[in-house]
Amino acid sequence: MAYGELLDSFTGLRAIVIGDVMLDEYIVGSVERISPEAPVMVVKKTGSRWVPGGAANVAKNIAALGGEVEVIGVVGNDEGGARLKQAIEEQGGLRANLVEDNGRVTTRKTRVVANHSHQVLRIDEEVSDPISGALEDEILGGVNFENVDLVVLSDYLKGMLTPGLVSRIVNAADLENVPVIVNAKPASAKHFEGVKLLTLNRTEAAAVHGDRPRDLEHAREIAEELCVRLRVKGVLVTMGELGMSAAWRVGSWAIVKAPEVEAYDVAGAGDTVLATVAMGISRRGFDGEVFDLAVEMGAKVVQHIGVAVPSTKDLLEIRSL
Repeated sequence: MAYGELLDSFTGLRAIVIGDVMLDEYIVGSVERISPEAPVMVVKKTGSRWVPGGAANVAKNIAALGGEVEVIGVVGNDEGGARLKQAIEEQGGLRANLVEDNGRVTTRKTRVVANHSHQVLRIDEEVSDPISGALEDEILGGVNFENVDLVVLSDYLKGMLTPGLVSRIVNAADLENVPVIVNAKPASAKHFEGVKLLTLNRTEAAAVHGDRPRDLEHAREIAEELCVRLRVKGVLVTMGELGMSAAWRVGSWAIVKAPEVEAYDVAGAGDTVLATVAMGISRRGFDGEVFDLAVEMGAKVVQHIGVAVPSTKDLLEIRSL
């Protein structure tokens, strides 16, 4: 199947990504000995780097696929927030619209990585309390849904996407006929009534539905049921190495098997799939080729070490499929 026409349609797509932004910090070093103080490795630090994470990583994927993206999120008035804004703006195709909350710290994940690929430790800093009504107003006041092709909501349960804010975003986007695609968590899935597509992985789908999807056909059945239960237009259930199943309207669905690949790192692959599906639906609506492309794109990024976005090489190889 030739994906060139669909990929070409992504170029210049205007998207807004709203959600829980994070700063991903990597402390890199080498390990040559065990500490005499405790049975732990001693990491000799050789460097560190900071990259946009969470909702901002979804935005990175949209930009990598040719989109123009505004990232909207909440950060603390701290060094992490400043670093995150800088990291977002250093990415091509991205611009940051980050609202400061003096009562929060910027969500930050610090990973210690030894000998190039072995993660030794992760330290999380976060506040997950819901944002205030005043902050909701400030966020919405800075959003312009006109001349936008797509809105993506990325929820990590860090307090940004409150039910009230979600409802106001969905209503505003509907007025402009802009599709809203959501990456939800089980605890928040019920808050996204009316969106174009809600995505869940198999563990999340099990938590929402009550029954764990056994295979792709069962995942399709669960997606159909969740469309009705959650009052959304479509549901996508990703099944990791098996592929994905989606359902929309009555009796309309797609089942896509994943190609067999040697996976090095699945971190961030869900963001790549979300970005691809969201852009495809914005351009084509519910189309089987959109889900086929998303599976191929996910299969490419899991072959990279660490959280990755599709590379130029990946896109060229997918065009040739």
